[in-house]
Amino acid sequence: MVPHPEAFGLHENAEITTNQTATREILTNVLSVQPRTSSGGGKSREEIIQEITKAIEDKTPPDIDIDEVIEKYPTAYNESMNTVLTQEVIRYNRLLVLMA
Repeated sequence: MVPHPEAFGLHENAEITTNQTATREILTNVLSVQPRTSSGGGKSREEIIQEITKAIEDKTPPDIDIDEVIEKYPTAYNESMNTVLTQEVIRYNRLLVLMA
């Protein structure tokens, strides 16, 4: 039902950008309607956020050993996916550092 971006002369990554923008707007709207204060017996908003961030932190895996990946999947001309794997492991490790 939804036409592809190419139908409008756009690059296929335009759909990714549109979806990211829509997601941010939805999350902003959800956060804007949440109560700012607690009314008595329940947990405060800050306590709930702290519990969620602690749960995410506990589930975050350790960095991937890049040397082990390079040793197991060496980059070679005939194995271009190994190069992609190495690059993605580097990016993933950067994300893990940022999350930590």
